[in-house]
This record gives sequence, structure tokens and C-alpha cells, in this order.
Amino acid sequence: LVNAKFLDHQITQPIELRDFPEWHQGIEHFGFWAIEISHPDCLDKIQSHQRHLSKKIHPQYLRQPHITLVAAGLMADNFYNQELLKQHIKQLENSNLQAFPLQLSHCDSFTTCPYLSIRDPHNKLNSLRNCFNNVAESDHPEDYIPHVTLGFYNQAYKTTDIIKDISNINSIELEFMVSDIIFAQYKTKEIQGPYQVLHRIKLASTQQQAAR
Repeated sequence: LVNAKFLDHQITQPIELRDFPEWHQGIEHFGFWAIEISHPDCLDKIQSHQRHLSKKIHPQYLRQPHITLVAAGLMADNFYNQELLKQHIKQLENSNLQAFPLQLSHCDSFTTCPYLSIRDPHNKLNSLRNCFNNVAESDHPEDYIPHVTLGFYNQAYKTTDIIKDISNINSIELEFMVSDIIFAQYKTKEIQGPYQVLHRIKLASTQQQAAR
């Protein structure tokens, strides 16, 4: 189970740990909708994979484990503004989405980073993503691969070597419940920095749904 596009490339693409003003144009924050990973067993699995790959990824990856749903964009009036945010919050609150299970699965890789795959047996993530109508131009639905990033590559490595390495990791699939989603932002100058949760939307439990 390997991301087929990864092997279209011969080497990984290392990420520079620097400010990228050509991208953020002086805008301080980037916003995104996500699912936080907080289950202790899942966190243990993420950390064990990060330890296994520690020589190949930059240290001090501080972004909390999460699954990005929509990369909303730079937080500014001419990009992702407060009005759009309010619309999205209203859409989500009116949709009455209920809690659902996901599975933290095998290790895989993009050219820039290794990640843990997410299995979505009930196709809930696409339903959730459909609640958003104005998303970033780069966020093409056909390219969406739900995942948990483990860090960024520190050098160019042969992709075949990466596949050999990650296939040697013993990995048990773990199921966890998604009971809320978040809107968060991170500082654009900190490519590996932590994010700040601005909004948290609770999903209805199955018990709540049954009571209606």
C-alpha cells in the first residue's frame, strides 16, 4: 500500500527551515480546518514512527498531530477572511454531522514528508469536506489524501530507499472516534511551528442522533 505518485519521483524533496515571504507576503497566519488526533494509542504510534524516521526528518516538528480537512488559506481580507470563516462555521453547525470512526493506518510518503495514512471506511471525510464551498485553489478534491504528517525530509533520499525503510515498521491499525473538528491557525514564519485552535465544533454523538 504505497502512494503511487511517490514512486514517480526518484528522490525526496527536502524542506528548507526558513521563512517563506514569497508565499505568505507578510501575512502572519495561515488557517485550516482539521481533525485533531488525541487518542493516547494513536499518539504513541505517531511518536514511534517519528523516532524510526528521526534521521531522515528535521527535528523539532512541533505541529500537533492532525488530519487537515481543508487548507483554508492565508488569514487576510483578500484571502481567507472572517466572513468566509463565519459562513463555514454556520454550514458545519447546520449540517448536524455526527461523530464517526477513522483508522490510523500504515506509513506512506509524499515527496516532502512521510505520513501515516487514514482509512475512512464510511466515507465521512468527503461528506465533511462538502460542507466547505470556498476553499483554497490548491485544494483539489481529487488530490485529497487524508493523513497525519510525521515531519519534513531533511535531505534528498532515494524514494525506493524510503519505501524499504517505512515497510520495515511494524504498524497496527488503530480505530479512533472523531467527536469534533477544529479551525486552527499557525504562524507562517514557523514552517514546523505549533498551531492555535480558534474554533471547535462538536459533532453529535450517535446517542444524540437516536434521541431526535
